[in-house]
Amino acid sequence: MRTAKGFTLIELLIVVAIIAILAAIAVPNFLEAQTRSRVSRVQADMRSAATALESYHIDHNAYPFDGFNRADTARYNYWFLSYHISTPISYLTTAKLVDPFRDQKPGPGRHWQFDDVRYRNTRSTWDVDFGEIQSPGRTSPSIYLRHMLQDVGEWSMISVGPDRFYGPSASSSTALFPGGAQSWPTPSGYPDHTQPYDPTNGTMSWGDIMRSQLSPTGYVNTN
Repeated sequence: MRTAKGFTLIELLIVVAIIAILAAIAVPNFLEAQTRSRVSRVQADMRSAATALESYHIDHNAYPFDGFNRADTARYNYWFLSYHISTPISYLTTAKLVDPFRDQKPGPGRHWQFDDVRYRNTRSTWDVDFGEIQSPGRTSPSIYLRHMLQDVGEWSMISVGPDRFYGPSASSSTALFPGGAQSWPTPSGYPDHTQPYDPTNGTMSWGDIMRSQLSPTGYVNTN
């Protein structure tokens, strides 16, 4: 009569240890792959939006309004793509450009673009009133208009990036970025530019994923 042979306790412990080691290696790599995938996704979306913005400019000799200084935020929310980019002419399928890294989500009392990539039209934010769309407010250009035109051009787009915070910049909270909050140097000397995301420092590095009229990486000196 045969006696059934099983695993000894030591053998089971060795197998469990091996599985634990493999999991410790695989899980971080999986999370890194997810982050890289999201970075690629938002960069591709920004690239498509950039093409749409330039097509819009060809037809209208201006870039879409960014919602700055408007009371009717149901249509024009602050620093997001205008619905004019998708209607009546569909330069983009939709004005909703979701930021995969933003924690905030639309909901009761929140605008439908609350989880989107930020879009800034330099002239409608820092110049005088933007045609008939912007509410009366600024009567002379901002002192930073020249800086923004030199560093990013007529428009810029920003994703919060893997750290899920806007920044760091000179005005960032030191509680969020201890010892790391600083202005990003650009030719114009604007005092509070956000640091662009750099994956060579690790996928969870600080900084925002950016694109502008002048540079696919945000600022003129970050190509």
